[in-house]
Amino acid sequence: MEITGGRLILHGDAARFGLQKAQASGRLNALIEAAAPGDRKALAALSDGVSVDRRLRLLGDDHHVRYARLIGGVEGGTWRGLLLPAGAGPVGGLEALDLETALRQALDDGDVLAHHQPVVSFETGKLVGFEALARWVRLDGSVDGPEHFLPLADEQGLIRAVGDGVRRCAIDDAAAWRASRPDAPSLFVAANATASELCAPDFVETLGEEIAAAGLPPGTFKLEVSETEVMRDPDAAEIAMKGLRAAGVSLVLDDFGTGYSSLSRLDRFPFDTVKIDQYFTRAAEIDPAARSIITGVVRIARSYSMTIVAEGVETEAAASLCAELGCDFGQGFRFAQALNPQDAAEAVLHGVKGRFRAP
Repeated sequence: MEITGGRLILHGDAARFGLQKAQASGRLNALIEAAAPGDRKALAALSDGVSVDRRLRLLGDDHHVRYARLIGGVEGGTWRGLLLPAGAGPVGGLEALDLETALRQALDDGDVLAHHQPVVSFETGKLVGFEALARWVRLDGSVDGPEHFLPLADEQGLIRAVGDGVRRCAIDDAAAWRASRPDAPSLFVAANATASELCAPDFVETLGEEIAAAGLPPGTFKLEVSETEVMRDPDAAEIAMKGLRAAGVSLVLDDFGTGYSSLSRLDRFPFDTVKIDQYFTRAAEIDPAARSIITGVVRIARSYSMTIVAEGVETEAAASLCAELGCDFGQGFRFAQALNPQDAAEAVLHGVKGRFRAP
C-alpha cells in the first residue's frame, strides 16, 4: 500500500521497537509497511491527516513483533508521531470517567483485548497455540481480568462487543506471529463465543471475513464454545458451526466433562477438539473417579477423531498424568498464565525457558 507524498517524523525510541529504518526514511509509508497485517488498514488513514492514539503491532527490522502505542497527527503537512510502550498512560492526562463510560470507551479504543494462554504438546513440549482471554488494559497500564468487567458488559449489552474485540485482536495477533515465524504454519489461536454470539445472524459471515482479511489459513483460528452454551439452542448452534467449519474455522468443545451425560450427542456437532474441564484435571491426581472420567472422554473423543486438551494443568505431575491418560495438549500455570501480546509474540519465537519450547 503506497502512500504518496506522506512525510513522517517519528519521535520516541524507534530502536526499542526495531523501527530505525522507518524513522530514518522519513516516509509515512515506511511506518505503515512496518505494521502487522491487521493494523495496516487503520494506519493507511494517517495519510489523510487523521490523528491517532492507538495500540498496534509492529514488525521490527529484526522481524520481532512488538506492541506499541502510537500518538500523533499532522503538523505543517508532515505527520508527526510518538511511539510509547503499549501500556503507557495518557499524555497530558484525561478526566476520570465512570466505569460504564470507561468500558465503552475502552471497547472503542481497542483497549479490551486478548492476552494469550499457551497450549503445549505433551509429546514434544512445544508450543502449539494459544487461547485468547479477555483483558482490559487501563490507561495507567494496569490490567483487569474478565471478572472485573464482564458482569458489567453483560448488564449493559456489551458482551458481543467484548467478544468481537477479543476475537479480532486474536486474529490480528495470529497474523503477526505468522509474519514473524513463517516456518511455524500449524500455530493456532483460539477464542471463545457464547451461544447468543454464535447464533447471531451475522456472526459466521463476519468472523469468516475477518479471518480471510488477515490471511489466516484454514484451522489457524479455532472457536471455543462450552458444552452448556451449545445445548442452549442446539439446532441453531449446529447450523452456525457447520457454516464456520465450511469457512475453515476449527471448533473446540470447551469445559467438557461438566455435562458428561451429553457425550452421546457429539456426533451432530463438527468439533475438532475437546477440552477437559480443569476440575477433572486437578482432581485426577487424587481421585480415581476423575481419572476414569478423563479416560472415558479421551476414548469417546478419539472415536470422533478429535484432539484432547487438558485445562488446569498446574504441576509437572498433572502434566505427566494427563499425557498418560491420553490427552494431546495441556494448558495451565505449569506452562504459563495468560501472556500479554508482547510476551506471547516472544514465546512464539523463543518459547519460555523451563516451561515449553518454541513451535
